[in-house]
Amino acid sequence: MLAKKSVPGDKRAITRDKEAKISAISEATRRLIETVGYEKMTIRDIAEEADVSVGLIYKYFPGGKFEILARGFGSESLDRMLKMNIGDVDLNDFPGYMRALIKYMQQIFKQNEVMMKALIAASLLGGDMAVDVKNIDINDYARVAEFFCNFKGVHAGDKDPVKLLLYWGTCIKGTFISCLMYPLPPGDEDAIVELLVDQSLRIWGYKSP
Repeated sequence: MLAKKSVPGDKRAITRDKEAKISAISEATRRLIETVGYEKMTIRDIAEEADVSVGLIYKYFPGGKFEILARGFGSESLDRMLKMNIGDVDLNDFPGYMRALIKYMQQIFKQNEVMMKALIAASLLGGDMAVDVKNIDINDYARVAEFFCNFKGVHAGDKDPVKLLLYWGTCIKGTFISCLMYPLPPGDEDAIVELLVDQSLRIWGYKSP
């Protein structure tokens, strides 16, 4: 059940209500893609599944069902990084952290294979897969970039850490998208992770302390 406003004018309750509705819309879209497919799914279907109005969907997602899909999937890995507490991470082990993060992202792609394939297909029909990048809160990206730069051995030099983060994200996502289109034998999944760890260390200018 969606969260409800408890006190008129309570901004925190309103925010929770909005977040709950956005989450309900995203989850309804996910379920419908897995059952009826992206092409057959309509905004009205999503509204009925999420128990919201069509107008509310367009209020939060002006780009329609493609924007729901792109924003919902594109933000998952960033959210994971933003929620990580520096105190839970060994800042002396950037390769180990990067390996764990890339494995996590690989799992996200595998768990959302149907949605990701729908996103790729929709983008080929005129959608914009970069919608999550165009709508980023630069402060969030700056936080992640700064977090990466806190690791011992990471040297961004005179490069913009936020741009490095975007390049790194493109490298990781691009590789996993390619693996969805051209599946590899299960035994090669670990090899892909190690390849991406190596590329990540190069992108972030890592040198063993």
